[in-house]
Amino acid sequence: MVYLVGAGPGDPGLMTCRGAEVLRECEAVVYDRLGTSGLLELVPEDCEKIYVGKKPGSHSKKQEEINEILIDTAKRFDRVVRLKGGDPFVFGRGGEEVLALQKENIPFQLVPGVTSAVAVPELLGIPVTHRETSRSFHVFTGHTKAGDETSLAHIHPQEGTSLFLMGISHLAEITDKLIREGKDPQTPVAVIANGCMPGEQIVRGTLATIAGDVAEAGIRPPAIIVVGETAGYDFISSDRGALADKKVGIIGTFALQERMRRRLLEKGARVYTVCEMKVEETAEIRELDKELENISKYSWIAFTSQNSIRLFFTHVFREKIDLRQFAGIRFAVVGSGTRDALREYGFEADLIPERYTTEALAESLVKTMKPGEKLLLPRALQGSVRMVQVLEENGIDKTILPIYDVQGKKTENWKYLLDFDVLTFASASGVEAFIKELGAENAAKWEQERRKKPTKIGAIGAVTAERLEKYGIHADIIPKQCDIEHLIEEMAKEREV
Repeated sequence: MVYLVGAGPGDPGLMTCRGAEVLRECEAVVYDRLGTSGLLELVPEDCEKIYVGKKPGSHSKKQEEINEILIDTAKRFDRVVRLKGGDPFVFGRGGEEVLALQKENIPFQLVPGVTSAVAVPELLGIPVTHRETSRSFHVFTGHTKAGDETSLAHIHPQEGTSLFLMGISHLAEITDKLIREGKDPQTPVAVIANGCMPGEQIVRGTLATIAGDVAEAGIRPPAIIVVGETAGYDFISSDRGALADKKVGIIGTFALQERMRRRLLEKGARVYTVCEMKVEETAEIRELDKELENISKYSWIAFTSQNSIRLFFTHVFREKIDLRQFAGIRFAVVGSGTRDALREYGFEADLIPERYTTEALAESLVKTMKPGEKLLLPRALQGSVRMVQVLEENGIDKTILPIYDVQGKKTENWKYLLDFDVLTFASASGVEAFIKELGAENAAKWEQERRKKPTKIGAIGAVTAERLEKYGIHADIIPKQCDIEHLIEEMAKEREV
């Protein structure tokens, strides 16, 4: 079965529930460049990812090749998702792919998406219809069939709102033709480039001026052209939250992204994933299984991250450990986020330091643990060195297990690094993943460029900020309490973010 899924306009939050559902269950995904950023995190770990994206001016693959790839993939897997930006049937060439599948008798299902033609203008306060001025809208493509791309014979002045997709390279021709055929030169026009992306730009003008305005602004594809009275509207509330329209980049695991995304959206921010991080078990995880067999020898178990909690209990349940063995064990966590994660498994934290740092956690354990008590510390491979030093300096009997590592991969939003208002780091491992992609040798130069821009750096706490400083990157926003909520609150306090 092949699922033709519309990815929506580019914001993962605007994808349909059904689309997300089939992505989570697919065995292979064939995807485009536009509108799919962040959505690949939904697919299973072993899903085969096949990129067939096209870049403006350099078509990576012809449609016939894509059809062949889709058919071949459908013959190798039972559940295949063909992920297309916007809606597959709105200039997405979904119909051609359906015909190719039908020819091979391959079953398929259609999952509509939110078309960018309507969603992108709407997100910027531009309706495509409005009772007072526009009772209809018309969607055009700026391209026609292969070999006839400059032909605009299908474009004529219309009542209501006209929307042009893939037409930015023909903007002057389009506007000239509309004026020649009787459209008022003073008709409002809006051109939106990189809609729903960090590098989003909007230029407003009239039919007579817009081509020059766009050239002056340096607008490049992809872009949507809106022509009509509604293009002059600005239906945006003045009270959308403390972070209204601020572009926030996140570096973290999918679970972290979702937690931050919800809270940031509540404050009006626009949220983008910059570097996707995945938690991978290390060989030490086998040692954890051995320790679980005799877990009652420990008096304390300390957690410094939500990832360590989830991995720990995954193995508790996998090894069928009787939870009654934890009756005499106390739990220590680094902050409110880890406290809440522990509660998900039915346990309350016995110890939380006043300062949400790993060093403060170690100091609290030193003050609280009694002679003869033993500590189990499952944590990340790149865990805090200072925490271990504090424990060792005070003679704490401990077993430290680096049960997981975090690997990062930059997303398509990486190219917009200096377009963000805030770039957030929620862990030292996130810093390392960022630096690995950036290149340690490039960090100082990048920081110099950043300081010329309005982009600020947010670090979840002192440890993360120190790791950034190690590479010459200064954190502008550091909350006193090391958790997501306080980081976002500090961001909201920044009046010039």
